[in-house]
Amino acid sequence: MAASQKKTTEKLEGMDELLKALQTTLASVGEEKTLAEGILEVLRIRFGGEHGLMLEHEETTGGLREVAKFGEIEEMLEQDMRIFAQYATDHPEDPDSVLMTRQAKNIKKLAARKSVRRDMTKEVLIFPLVSGENAMGAIYLGSTSANGLALDTLDENKALAVGATLGEILAIDRALGRLNRQNKALQRQVQKDSKFEDIIGTSEAVTRVKNALELVAETDIPVTLIGEVGTGKTAIAQIVHQQSHRSENPYVVFDAAEVPEKIMAGVLFGLVKGVRRSFSKGRLGSLREAKGGTLYVKDIDLLPTNIQTQLVNAVERGEMIAIGDEVEYLVDVRLVISTTGNIKELHEKGALTEDLYKYMKQFPILVPPLRNRAEDLPLLVPYYAEEAAASFGKSIAGISTDVYDFFGTYHWPGNLAELEREVRQAVLRTPDRTGMMNSGSLSMHLVSRQQPTIEDTGEGTLKQRVARIEKKMIIDALEKHNHNQSTTAETLGLSRQALINKLHRYGIETGRKYKRKMREIEKQAGKES
Repeated sequence: MAASQKKTTEKLEGMDELLKALQTTLASVGEEKTLAEGILEVLRIRFGGEHGLMLEHEETTGGLREVAKFGEIEEMLEQDMRIFAQYATDHPEDPDSVLMTRQAKNIKKLAARKSVRRDMTKEVLIFPLVSGENAMGAIYLGSTSANGLALDTLDENKALAVGATLGEILAIDRALGRLNRQNKALQRQVQKDSKFEDIIGTSEAVTRVKNALELVAETDIPVTLIGEVGTGKTAIAQIVHQQSHRSENPYVVFDAAEVPEKIMAGVLFGLVKGVRRSFSKGRLGSLREAKGGTLYVKDIDLLPTNIQTQLVNAVERGEMIAIGDEVEYLVDVRLVISTTGNIKELHEKGALTEDLYKYMKQFPILVPPLRNRAEDLPLLVPYYAEEAAASFGKSIAGISTDVYDFFGTYHWPGNLAELEREVRQAVLRTPDRTGMMNSGSLSMHLVSRQQPTIEDTGEGTLKQRVARIEKKMIIDALEKHNHNQSTTAETLGLSRQALINKLHRYGIETGRKYKRKMREIEKQAGKES
C-alpha cells in the first residue's frame, strides 16, 4: 500500500472513531459522569495526549471539580494545571485563557511551575468550556513526548470554538438535570394517590397514626387531629380525604385562625348577596363548596361557640340556611378537625361546646411532636433535602453524619415545619453537585443554641446512631434529676408515658428497681473497702 493511501486510510479510521465517540457522547446527555468521560474521549481522539482532565465549574463556590480523567497525572502536575484551568474559567473571554504549546518551558508562566521544570509535561493544551457568557469548566491535555498533541491546525479561536460547542452540551445536560429534579418534585406535589406511607417515619408514634388512619379513612366518621403547630396535621387531613370514597369530590380548608371573627359565619355557612358590604356578591360558604367531599376545619377551638353549635347541627342534620337566606341547602361533607390543645381541657374552660366536644371525641388522633420521634430523622432529613434540592434546581452529594448530631439533640419547638425550613436553608447553603450538607450548612440559630456534646462512634445506620444519641440524652437527664421520671420527662419535652415507653425500648433501668440496684452496689462497695 502506498504511503499516501495508508495515511488516508488511517485518517478515515480516525474520523470513524471520532464520529462514534461523538455519537456516544451526545447519547449520554443526562448522565453526568458518562457524558464527561465521553467528552474527554472525543478530545483525546481529536487532539491526542498522554493524559487529560475535564474540570467542571462549581456554580456555588466558583471552584473547579474533576469530572473525568485519562492517563497518569502526578499530583503536582494536576495542581499546577488547575491554576491555569481556573484562570480559563474565570476569564473565558480573554485570549490568554487558551494555552497551547509544544514546549511548556518556553512559556514563562508555565516554566514557573515546578511540575513543568521537572518535565512532568512538555506539550500543553488548556481551554475553557463556555455556554454563552457562562463558564462551564475547562479542559487540560498534556504529553511528555514530542508531537503527542495534534496542535498543527489548531489556534486560539478554534480552541475557543470547540470549548463553546462542548460547553453548550454541558449546559443542556445541566438544564435537563434541573428539569428532571423539578419535575419529580412537581409530580409528588400534584399526585392524588397519596398513601399512608407518605407519612414519613417508622417510629412507634407515627405507626400508631398510620394504623388509626387505615381504620377510619374510608368511613365518614369525623376525624380530630390533635397536635402541636407544625406536626403535619394539614398534610394528614389531605391524605384522609384522598384515601376516602369522597376523593373525587372537593377538599376545602377552613382556617379559623385566618378568618376574622365578624365574617366567620358567612365564610363557613354562606351569605346571600348584598346582606353585608364585605360580601356584596354573595358567597356559597365552605360547607357548600365542599359538597360531597371533605371540609377540613383548622384550629376549631378558635370558632365562637355559637358557630360551633351551628356547624355540628348542620353536619349532623345534613342541611343549613345561609346567612340572610330562608331556604335550606343540603350539607353533605365529611369533617376533619384539628386543634393544638387538649380537647378535654378546652371543653372544661369553655372553648369547646358540649356538642362539639362529643363530636370531636368520636375518633381523635394524636399527631406526635418531632421530639417524640427522633428516630425518624434519618428518613425525614433526606426527604426534605431531596424536595429542597429539586425546588432549587440543584443536587447535593449527600448528608454528613454531623448534621444528625445537631438535629438529634435539638427539641424542635416548630416540629416538622421547622425541620423542613432548616433543611431547605441548609441545602441552599450547600455547594451544588459536589457539596455535602454538613454542620457548616446549618443556621446559626440552630448551631449556637445546640452545640452537640454527645460523643458517638458513627458506626451503624443513621437510625441506630440517632437512637444512641437519644438514649444517652435520656440517661443524662435521669441522672441529673435523680431518676425522677416526671421531672426528666418535662426537661426532655416528653409526656411521662412517652418517657416510660422510651425507657422500655432502650432497656434503661430506673425507678425503684434502679435505686435498689444502686443500694446493692454501694453496699457491696462498702464491704470491699
